[in-house]
Order: sequence, then structure tokens, then C-alpha cells
Amino acid sequence: MKSDIQYLQGLYSAMFVDIEVYFPHLQVDCRRDVSRLLSLIDQRGLPYLMVDLPAFGKHLDMCLANGSLTRSEIAGFRPFRKGGVIPRLFKGLLLRIFDENGVLRVDYDPVAIRFCRQLCLMAKKYKMACSDSSTWEHVHEFFTIDHEVRPPSLNWDEDELRTDNLRNLHIGDSYNYRPAPLFDNISDINRSDESPSTIGADLADAIQRTADACIATFGGFSATEWRTKHGPGAVSDQRRTSFKYDFPNWPAKLERAFPQSELAFANYGFWIDFLNSQEAHVALSAHEPPSKLIAVPKTLKGPRLIAAEPVSHQWCQQSIRDYLTVQMRKSPLERCIMIHDQRPNQRLAFEASHTQSHATIDLSAASDRISCWLVERIFRANSSLLEALHATRTRWIVNTIDKKSPNFHKIRKFSCMGSACTFPVQSVIFAILTIGTILHVRNIPVTLASVRRISREVQVYGDDIICPIDCWEVLLGTLSGLGLKVNRTKTFGTGKFRESCGVDAYDGYDVTPTYSITRPEVSRPGSISSLVDTHNNFLIKGYERTAEYLKSTVTGIRNFRIPDVPIGSGTFGWWSFNGFEPSGFKTRWNDDLQRTEVQVDSLTTRSNKRPVEGGGQMLQYFTEVQPVDFIQGDRIGVSDRSSSSIRRRWESLDHLKA
Repeated sequence: MKSDIQYLQGLYSAMFVDIEVYFPHLQVDCRRDVSRLLSLIDQRGLPYLMVDLPAFGKHLDMCLANGSLTRSEIAGFRPFRKGGVIPRLFKGLLLRIFDENGVLRVDYDPVAIRFCRQLCLMAKKYKMACSDSSTWEHVHEFFTIDHEVRPPSLNWDEDELRTDNLRNLHIGDSYNYRPAPLFDNISDINRSDESPSTIGADLADAIQRTADACIATFGGFSATEWRTKHGPGAVSDQRRTSFKYDFPNWPAKLERAFPQSELAFANYGFWIDFLNSQEAHVALSAHEPPSKLIAVPKTLKGPRLIAAEPVSHQWCQQSIRDYLTVQMRKSPLERCIMIHDQRPNQRLAFEASHTQSHATIDLSAASDRISCWLVERIFRANSSLLEALHATRTRWIVNTIDKKSPNFHKIRKFSCMGSACTFPVQSVIFAILTIGTILHVRNIPVTLASVRRISREVQVYGDDIICPIDCWEVLLGTLSGLGLKVNRTKTFGTGKFRESCGVDAYDGYDVTPTYSITRPEVSRPGSISSLVDTHNNFLIKGYERTAEYLKSTVTGIRNFRIPDVPIGSGTFGWWSFNGFEPSGFKTRWNDDLQRTEVQVDSLTTRSNKRPVEGGGQMLQYFTEVQPVDFIQGDRIGVSDRSSSSIRRRWESLDHLKA
């Protein structure tokens, strides 16, 4: 902890030197700010940098959107004069953005905005384990949110989804609310309240028509036509060292839409051998293994909760993801959803910050609030897809993190973060809700042509939504009315601040902060690599003294021979405006490769594969192995945990200069 504090104190001191260089007349203010900030860190510790300063950063964003700075109750931000609003901390920079009354200046300085946000958010994502109480609080919130999710109309809890009544489902339906048993003190489980949909009938009809028009163009889903694969993450019914292609479970519910004979074996011969083995009696059963709740470190405020899926579910979910990714490109949604590319969202956010033509909308815990009720209505025009989504949906989750929360719980939400279906399904849902709302607001009839035309004004990436400014307030109401929660601190439709997909922009200027993730440690080679990347990010944004400080923290713990390389180089090294300087490095001539080489330190990652037995090897080969010019190492088997190291090696001089 002490080392982390010292590292971050040095980082902030270097950042203030960069600010002094850019604004020489703020030298006195900067030195006062350094003194105040270091004092606050000594008094309050790392939480001040990782929680309090980011909280003021959010406050600043809202004030920029609203056009005036208001008082904040955050420690260290008391006004510098009685009755004023400009705080003592960062006073010099803030007075270049707002006047003394807090009103946004006509001649505001975008560089000052960037510096303020950099100071507030630089340590927000610093890797530090949160307290157990914070983890338990997030677990409790996970189950509380699930308890509030609207129950479905169809029989999602059964093995076979009955879709006879699909055409009678509608976004504008009323619904019965029956709370699920969450904690022992809930006594009114059987209570039933009839609640109307909270969005208007005309709006609901426009959304439903938009959904039907779009989803019908996707075409029928057949599991054998789409690519399955395993992801790199953990699964709930196998250890990490197990071979994922062995599939210890293949539930009857999954078998209805995803035949094991077609998807779990390389050919029918292996399938017949399996049926004659004792393992078949265990794997082929009505039993469906649960997912497992996992807490992944995120920030000091709390972890990110994900669900490790059963391996057979995860395998088949990937085929649905592949289907949705491909079919979206042929649908009216092709212009507004890019599953593998955030850049359209980022570009539109930049433009909107200047033109104010669009609003950026962010949802809170979006995946945890998407209900089966909503999914069955959005996808009602494609029963084969809906049946596949039902087949791969894991109904139960095991919690071993917090003993006060349920241990074995039947989930209400459609899927957890960790399912391969979550991201593409929510992208489709939010795009349809947005387009349907726009068509309703503008009184445009729903047709394939109108949907395709309006989709060009929309961008959706997961729960990051960008929509035209004339419809954003109605869209907020639509999202809330369907059980979703808008994150008001990260949603912007007024003023000139916009953020989407990791890009923050104000009036067309990039004000995205660079984050410091970790301090360097020799025992953690990944931390050295992270510092090199962070140094390079600071350098290209003009923070030369901060970048130099980061470099010194690495060279100060060991005499690494990490080279300076040109800006933008793909070679591991410190980016430099001067490029590579060979002085001080050993060089040699390689007769075999006919090139000059330089001895430098480089990051290497090793991951060996342990051989396995059984027919799963052939399925792995057909799934993973791509033709290459030469074979390097084993490509079949179980991957051991990868290990990174900083090793000295000979690198081509031309590569270092390129």
C-alpha cells in the first residue's frame, strides 16, 4: 500500500509539472495544488485518488453538460472564497473553464478541461483489491436486481419452450409481478399485482413493429450452420486444467436445439463410441449444471461480477453469437451495430459533442436487467432463434462468494455477463428500442426502408447507445419503462460533453484521460509491460514529464534494456520522438538472416499445451487449427496457464527503427 501511494504521489507531481509547462502563469496554483493533493493523500490514502477524485470528475462532466459549476461536498473541494463555487483544489485550471460565479466561459480552454479530467480520473482504474464488504455488497445488489426483473410470459423455466402463443406477445402487454423468493424474510411470495406497461400504446406498437421487421430478416436458426468455439475464460463444470472438448454434461434442454451428435464430436464414429461408454449415462441427462458467480477485480469501489457458464452451454452460445453477428450485416440494423468495432460509436460521439446532434446514453447493469419478458417480445418473429436462446440459457447460478446471499438461485434475467449471447442480444434489443422510438417520435410508418434509413442515425455497442437529440428523452422513458436503468452520470444530451466506448469528447476536442493501472514490480513482468504501454499513451498526449517519470520507475528497480522506439512502433519499447538510438546496446551481424541485430529486453509469453487422449482432439483440430507455413509448438491439447517474462533477445535493427 505504501509503495502504491508513493508511486501515485510521484505520478501526480509529474503531471503538475506538465501543467506548469503548458500554463506557465499557473505555476503558483499548480504548486499549491500539489501540496494540497499530497496532504489529502496522506490523510485519506488511496481511496481519495481512486474514489473521491473520480467522483469530482463525474461532477465536473455533469457541470460541463449543464453549463455551470455547482458546489461539491467532496473532501478537498471547498470553495476558495466564501459564497463562491470554484474550489481551492485545481482553482487555476477551473477558472480557465468557468468564471468566478461558476458559469461556463464563452472562451473556455479545452486543454484545461483535459487537464482537470486527467487529474480527477488518472487513478480511477488503478488495480487494487476492494474490501470483502464491498464485494459482498455487489453480490447482494446482483441478487436484488435479479429479484426485480420482470417475469416472462413463456415457460422459460421448463426444458421445452412452448412458442404457440408467440404472436400474441406484445411490448405493450401488461404483466403479472410475482416476486421470486430471495431472502428468508420475504413472506409475500404469492402476491400478484397487475401492472400496466409504462410506455404508451402507440410507442409500444412502433417498437414491436420495428422488432418484427428486423428480426424476421435474420432468417431461421440452424445450429449446425454456425461456428462453435470455446472461449478463454473459466467454465462452471470443469477445472481449468480439464479438456473443454470432453463436455462432461449435455443437458436434454440443450439437445433439443443443439444435437450432441452434430456439435460435440468430430464425426459419428466418435459419437457412437461415446454412446457405448459409461460417460454417456452421466453426460446425457435432464440435469443442467448451474453457472458460477465469480468476482473479478475492477476498482477499489467493487469487483465486476460475471457468471462462468457450463462448458456445453458456452460452446453452443458461440454459434448463436456467430449467427447474430453475420445476419445483422444483412438486416436493416447493419449500419447501427458493429459487434467487433467501437470506432463508429467513438466517431459519432466526437461529432455529437460539437454539433449536439446526438445524445450518448449509458445503462447501469444492463445485462442484469434484460428480462426474458423483453427478449421473447423482441425476438417473437423468429421462433427458431428464440428456442435456441432458451436452450443455451443457464437457469441456475451458484454463489460461493457471500454467505448471506442465496447459494443456489434460479435467475430471472435473460443472461448474466459471461454468456456469449449477452452482448449481441442486448445490442440488437437496444438498437430496436432506439429505432422504434425515433420512428414513433417523428411519426414515420414502420417499414423496412424507414428502419434502414433511421438506423444510419443510430449507433449501438452493447449498452452504449447514441441516438438523435430530438428523441433521447423519450428513449430514456422507453428504457426505464421496460425495466432498464439509465446511468444518469454517464448519459449526456445537453451541453457539449459526450462519452461512448471509452472516448470522452467536449465540443469536438478529445478530453479522454489516460489511466495508470499499476506500479512496476520485477516479480510481475506484466506490470512492466503495462508501464511501457502507459508511458506511450501519456507521451502521445503531450504529457512528456509524466511519461519520463513512468520510465524512471521501471529503470529505477532494475537496469532493463528496453529500447526507445519510434512513435507508433509495434516493437516492445518506450515510444520516443527521436526514435531508436543504438548507442549503449550490443549489436551483431547475423549471417543466417543477413541483418544487423541489437540485444534488447522484450516481453515474451509462453503457453504450452498438454497432450490429451480421446476423440476430442480431432474436434479441437477442426475448430482451432489454422493452416500456417510452419508448425511451432503443439497446437492440440489443454493449454497450461500462460507465463510472461522479460527476456534479453536479439532484435532486428530495422524493426527497432521502423
